[in-house]
Amino acid sequence: GEGKALLALLGMVLVKATAENGPIRPGGLLTTASTPGHAMRCPAPPRCRGALIGKALDPLESGVEIIEMLVMP
Repeated sequence: GEGKALLALLGMVLVKATAENGPIRPGGLLTTASTPGHAMRCPAPPRCRGALIGKALDPLESGVEIIEMLVMP
């Protein structure tokens, strides 16, 4: 509904993603972006420990788009 946040705990979901940290490739790990409600590429998985939210299933070369992500519990 309007004004309600959606929550996914497991599975494949659509997410708002930004290429602010470089292009996203399928299989790349995603973390939270500086833009609220968006995901971005994690450049160094050890630095993103505890902050990973999923694995990209779609590419994103630049800008902001909705992509498919596999949620990582």
